[in-house]
Amino acid sequence: MNIGVILFLCVIVPICHGQQLITFGTGLSSQWLNPTETEIFSHTLDPSSTFGVMTHFWTTGDPAIDQAVWSYYIDGETSPSIQFVTYMLVGVGFNDQQAPWGTRWIGKGAQLGGWFNNFRIPFHKSIRITGQLPASIPERKIFYVIVRGTENLPTNLGGFILPPQAKLILQKIENVKYQPIQFVPIVNIANGNGLLFFHTLAVTSGNLNFLEGCYHAYVDYSIPFPGIIVSTGTEDYFDSAYYFNAGQFHFDVSGYTHHKEENGTVEWSAYRFHDQDPIFFTNGFRFDWRNGDVVDDNGFKCILESGGHQAGSPTESTVTSYAWVYIW
Repeated sequence: MNIGVILFLCVIVPICHGQQLITFGTGLSSQWLNPTETEIFSHTLDPSSTFGVMTHFWTTGDPAIDQAVWSYYIDGETSPSIQFVTYMLVGVGFNDQQAPWGTRWIGKGAQLGGWFNNFRIPFHKSIRITGQLPASIPERKIFYVIVRGTENLPTNLGGFILPPQAKLILQKIENVKYQPIQFVPIVNIANGNGLLFFHTLAVTSGNLNFLEGCYHAYVDYSIPFPGIIVSTGTEDYFDSAYYFNAGQFHFDVSGYTHHKEENGTVEWSAYRFHDQDPIFFTNGFRFDWRNGDVVDDNGFKCILESGGHQAGSPTESTVTSYAWVYIW
């Protein structure tokens, strides 16, 4: 066999060490989800395997399930490195019920529930998944859930094969208030290597001028401002323009998933993937967004850390952010 073919097979299909692709998972029907944490699935690697990946999550049931909290305990963790609310898992803020829609990674396939996610979540010993209702819902509710994964399955993101030791973490901001022009630390990882995979931003504000805010990536933790200017405004980052004036959308790479204006308050959310547009980092990573932004005397934006002239009239904003990052 040609040596190139052998190397290809060793990377794409883990046959070189006799490892098999072993699929595992479960489906639970008409179960009760409680306000207290309930285990829904656990799995320990076969002794012959070196790693596993969770590949699928789906849930539906009582409308309260949309607000449920799900936790992934990886390799014996006592505090989960991944914990999410159902609707935010699929890049939707404010429990927006628009359906059906879907991408290869996320979506909502029914008017009631039908939330799904196909993120690759690696582990190297074991995985334990739990669910629970939020404190605001004191009584148990009916739910359905499916989780699935495969041992020894490599993860390919835009042509890059994740290292075997890679781990997916979720960095969150939940309902935190930020003042106009204040920077929001979406990701803060002090050291190590990795890549930004997926980001969801949900904002409540007094108007849409928070969308003037630029994104900055610091692919080495020590890089000074402005780092890499990832967008010249918030809507640019999510692949739109002019305050999303074409309306909501759900693309494979990005989506504008919620917009509501009522009584002088704006609700807004969007998501962005980086599997086809990877942002790699070495020696730590910072990823910042700004609640509105400023221009210099020439009208240029995103280049001043302080001073300058406000673009529009941004107000205090309440921010929820999910950032899914692979580290190794």
